[in-house]
Amino acid sequence: MNRKSTITARLAEMQSWRHALNREIGEVGGFLQENGFITAAARATLAGLSALVSEQRIMIAFIAEVARGKSELINALFFGDLGRRLLPSGDRRTTRCVTELRFDRDVRTGVRLLPIETRESARSLKELYADDSAWRTVLFEADNADSVARALAALSETKRLTLVDAVKWGLHGSGIAQPVSTAGVAMVDVPRWRHAIINYPHPLLDAGLVLLDTPGLAALDAEPEFASTRIPQADGVVLVLDAREGLTKSDLAIWGRHMGGTRNPRDREREAEGANIANRPMRLIVLNKIDQLKIDDGLDPGREVLRQIDQKIKAIADSLRIDPIDIVAVSALQGLNARFAGDKDAAVRSRMYQLERSIAARLPDNRLEARSTTVIESLNQMLAGAQESLDQQRFTTLQGLQTLAELRNKNEKLSASLVSQHATRAEKLDNASRELRAVKAIQAKLSEELTVIADPAVAKASIKVARKEIISGKGGRTTKEIVQDFLQQTVVRLDALDAKIDEVRDLYRTVGTRIFSELRFGKFEVHPFATHRFHTELQKAAQKAEAEFSRKTGVLERRSNARAEQFDEVVASRVLHVFEIANRECITWIRGLHAALEQPLEKAMRQTAERSGSVEKIKSAELDLAERIAELQAHVDVIKHKHDALADLRAAMARRLGSNEAEAIAE
Repeated sequence: MNRKSTITARLAEMQSWRHALNREIGEVGGFLQENGFITAAARATLAGLSALVSEQRIMIAFIAEVARGKSELINALFFGDLGRRLLPSGDRRTTRCVTELRFDRDVRTGVRLLPIETRESARSLKELYADDSAWRTVLFEADNADSVARALAALSETKRLTLVDAVKWGLHGSGIAQPVSTAGVAMVDVPRWRHAIINYPHPLLDAGLVLLDTPGLAALDAEPEFASTRIPQADGVVLVLDAREGLTKSDLAIWGRHMGGTRNPRDREREAEGANIANRPMRLIVLNKIDQLKIDDGLDPGREVLRQIDQKIKAIADSLRIDPIDIVAVSALQGLNARFAGDKDAAVRSRMYQLERSIAARLPDNRLEARSTTVIESLNQMLAGAQESLDQQRFTTLQGLQTLAELRNKNEKLSASLVSQHATRAEKLDNASRELRAVKAIQAKLSEELTVIADPAVAKASIKVARKEIISGKGGRTTKEIVQDFLQQTVVRLDALDAKIDEVRDLYRTVGTRIFSELRFGKFEVHPFATHRFHTELQKAAQKAEAEFSRKTGVLERRSNARAEQFDEVVASRVLHVFEIANRECITWIRGLHAALEQPLEKAMRQTAERSGSVEKIKSAELDLAERIAELQAHVDVIKHKHDALADLRAAMARRLGSNEAEAIAE
């Protein structure tokens, strides 16, 4: 079974993701705090990132008309392990208000209820969500079934209003208000609560699952803000239908208004073109209550039920212009009772396992990836800010050290030594410069010789001679012999090229080592020039020629133009390509050799010229700044320690995170 084939696996994946990112946030925050980079803005950013990760949930909304069995479906799908119903369901126990099931460990177990009277307020639902005083809380004991049942019975409660008040509150629709018989005054029963949030410590909810149970089309129409914000935020939306009734007019309205559905093929094509399918919310239709389908006497019950299910699924799919695979037929009641009784056969017949797999497989894949990118980019920006601050501190400190060192050394005795050193240095630089000018003349000659050896024009001439002999057939040699002779000449040229490169390399190694040693520039490294690839390419051409010109005889051997074209394709083009590359790279290489000597020398000469203006200042300085220098040196050590800690943190984060995140951290 695929690891994402169950909702539990998807939630486990999200928990691992949350743990990994929270660890990175904590380590970055610890580094900033420990090394003095924490600010109020940084604390706020870290808190925001932590909240972003911790609040990440997998939200699934269940939408249906009244009495379609949504609550029973939720009970069967997620809470069958309780051995009892969590949400009230069945006759006279219908959930009457929008209900959200979740679990937050820092909130007491219970149900928060938003009174229907808040509809009189002009405040938005978003504002009411944030106002605890607007809610009534009923606590319960999670391990006490009676306590839970008593608290959740509030979901089915109603409130009697006059028809005038119901109209004023927008609760007069037939699907949400129930008329009652009274003497004289028109009265209706409406839901007592507008919204309910159940905080229940179930493992799935604790792992991050959030469920939305909506009480029919009329209730959604009465809460347009909820329908336009919360439902679109859901990772998945499930529309529940009654298998006995099929697709009704109100079901069509729910599909069109709240699931983004349309029966217009052109609109659906435009929707598909503009959507990121991997990140689009899941949309699934559940055909519930298949156990209540009627069966005529005398028919095979099993086959008849399957036939009716297939017919209904096809009819719904055709009507909504969707794939039949987007419709899952189940019996929530049968599945829940099977879970209670431990009846595996009944559980299979209920098809609830198919629904769980469909939901898990269709939930969007890359929403966590998008959040990861946001978090990692923010952490990277904070670390980059710390890096920039450290670099600035180091630059300022080293600049101060350099200034203090110069001041301390401004005394007469040291001045004389510095002047002498400066003169000696200048003399050495002049000598090296003269030697380099002499080398440049030799370089011009060697470069010309190297260019001649690698000149593609020479290769073209050799190719032309060989091709002419192949076409003319004069000389009595076979094509194979002509090609072998041409390749042998090419090998000789490459050997000459190798020899000349070695000559150039030896010249610059000798001169460069002497100049670098004299001026204490460090070790002089001759830029490598690998020619083995040219020989390798030539060997490939020879092998290809051996194969081609040994086997192709007869008619081909008599057609001179065909042999010449084959020679061009198999051998000549490759050889010419080799010398074109060799010629270009030889020029670049020999220039680079000279620049490797010239640039350090020019830099040293500029530095010497710049320092000559400071000699007089150095002579007059007599300050002893050893103590201040020691303080700054200690500060440099501290900065270096912070640099090392930052590098270790980034390396550790790169090891722990995936490739994309590692690239972001390493930048």
